[in-house]
Amino acid sequence: MKMKKIIFGLFAVVGLLSACDPSVDSISAPASTLTSQVVESEFSFEQFAYDADNDVYSKAADGNYIFYKVGAPYMSVVIYNYDVDGNENILAKGFSGNFKIQPKRGSDPNQTFYVRAVDKDGTVVEVRKDIVVFVPTELSSDMKFLCGASGTKVWTWDTEFRGDHGVWGNLGYAPGDGDSFVNDGNGIWWGCPPADLTGQLNHSNTGVATGEEDPNAYMVLDEDGNVRCFASDGVQIRSGKFRVTAWDGGKRSFASADGSQAAWSLGTLHTDAGSILFPFQINSHNDGHDKTTCPTDFEIMQLDGSHLKLIYPQAGTGGWTEATWWAFKSTSDADGALTNYGEKAWTWDTEFRGDGAVWGNGIWWGAKPEELSGQLGHSDTGVATGEEDAGAYMTFNYEKGTVTSFAANGTQIRSGKFEIAAWNNGARTFASAEGSQAAWSLGTLHTDAGSILFPFQINSHNDGHDKTTCPTDFEILQLDGNHLKLIYPQSGTAGWTEATWWAFKKK
Repeated sequence: MKMKKIIFGLFAVVGLLSACDPSVDSISAPASTLTSQVVESEFSFEQFAYDADNDVYSKAADGNYIFYKVGAPYMSVVIYNYDVDGNENILAKGFSGNFKIQPKRGSDPNQTFYVRAVDKDGTVVEVRKDIVVFVPTELSSDMKFLCGASGTKVWTWDTEFRGDHGVWGNLGYAPGDGDSFVNDGNGIWWGCPPADLTGQLNHSNTGVATGEEDPNAYMVLDEDGNVRCFASDGVQIRSGKFRVTAWDGGKRSFASADGSQAAWSLGTLHTDAGSILFPFQINSHNDGHDKTTCPTDFEIMQLDGSHLKLIYPQAGTGGWTEATWWAFKSTSDADGALTNYGEKAWTWDTEFRGDGAVWGNGIWWGAKPEELSGQLGHSDTGVATGEEDAGAYMTFNYEKGTVTSFAANGTQIRSGKFEIAAWNNGARTFASAEGSQAAWSLGTLHTDAGSILFPFQINSHNDGHDKTTCPTDFEILQLDGNHLKLIYPQSGTAGWTEATWWAFKKK
């Protein structure tokens, strides 16, 4: 049975205790003798689960929200547990209230909290409570996208969204469906590149540049609901809490604020005021004056493994009335970029080079997809499979951990397992195989031999003969939401020695 959010009323006597030190529990009844039995008998609690979408609490044996009350009107308590460093962590204080215990994924669901009371003579009594709480085994899809499977994800300005590199600006609200805004920028009147945000400080609540006015400024979201913003040099600008309050698995199920578009947004991102990068409404139309506003509820227009686009429509905003938009991207999340935490298709990136090449050796030479039929001497069969076509593609499946290659007509060519074997949040921190370049690759993609499109080394230099080789470990030179570039350097490859490269793009 679901019930509305519970608020236990405080006893009137709380006012009499307001002069006491709030960090110390008190027993003020005359001549009372405090014992653990008294605390046990007077302290009661129930566990609840919280449905954020409907803002309701329901009783649950393993609920993460604990509502408590003290039966005796003279007894106030402090409730605490211990953090990972063994420090006391205060969860709640008073005669009644609630607190939350939600361990991180993989933690023990058996949790403990302590109830402390202090008699008027200074006697301290503590009782231990052991409970079982819900521990998620996996993040929800919205949190995976926001925080990555690892639970922490870096977001920066998406200067690739528009040709003018705008990342924040105004639009005429709800000019069409949500896809038209995400794909084409439909409705946008104006966009401001990061460096030009210094000219928009009249919208800021301080009017002072903070460092977020830079294309390399970033924010970090984690699975505990924290958002922290940083200048490009790593200096923290601000922080706050966030949560997704409406989400339908990535479906565009939510109507625009004015009701004109039924399939408008993916849901709602709620934050503490002023938590995200440049968190200011472009213009506030209160009383006809522009006033600084830091929204707390943003419409989620796009959220996938690599993109986050938000809109804030002020209350009362109608169709084509001014609203504010933000565009962010992430290159720190390899699994999100490669699979979108589902199944994502990749095809040949014929736009990488002017000659349309997608596979080749070093920077010396490359072959277009249709020219791969002339390179079957490098194949393990010497037979065309259908991957020698610009429409051939491969899919990476997150749940199964598989990569499957297809001809343009959908006929399966091959399949195998894959994993991101090395990755450092999208930073180019891995040295080249021969050691000459310290900041060479983003990491390593490991696959079963012969899994990706045209998975053949261009030349194998074993014993001075060309032999067919299907590499299993590829250096990742680029991986974002739209591009995947790989290199295979044969063991022992030195600088300027022949290696093989592949270029793919999102299908």
